Amino acid sequence: MLTLFTVSTFEGWPSLLYVSIDSHTENFGPIYNYRPLVATYYIIYIIVIAFFMVNIFVGFVIVTFQNEGEQEYKNCDLDKNQRNCIEFALKAKPVRRYIPNDDRIQYKVWWFVTSQLFEYTIFILIMMNTITLSMKFYRQPQPYTEWLDFLNLLFTAVFALEFVFKLAAFRFQVMFSMAYCTLNDRY
Repeated sequence: MLTLFTVSTFEGWPSLLYVSIDSHTENFGPIYNYRPLVATYYIIYIIVIAFFMVNIFVGFVIVTFQNEGEQEYKNCDLDKNQRNCIEFALKAKPVRRYIPNDDRIQYKVWWFVTSQLFEYTIFILIMMNTITLSMKFYRQPQPYTEWLDFLNLLFTAVFALEFVFKLAAFRFQVMFSMAYCTLNDRY
């Protein structure tokens, strides 16, 4: 049971798998790859228990909460879509957007930083950075390691430059206020 619990938590199960594959009969030492079929059992157990059963449990909890939430509207004549529309209308807030008007240079930097081209470029650079960070492998050649380190420094410099541009465009007080955070999520 302890082995199955360890496998279902996903913590340290590969080493347990190797020990199980190498296990032999009682009172005998391990033999390398003696029972490779045990790996199939582990994988089936992970798929059935860890994925399906946990997802069924989480789904059951979500459905229960949804049903409890629907109980308050039990005697209401509106359907679910109409209730959602009314809830949205009651909670909606007008959109405010910070636009600098004191300084022309700040306005130009703000225009550049809020442009779709800038946002998409940064998004693509984030994806490329993620890919380069995942390209490391065991016993990689030294020039390859140096190249990945150079790319990491390059991406870090670009993201630092993005921060400087956004700081120049929005200024410190606006950039770190809650209003900017909620507005920036919408654009």
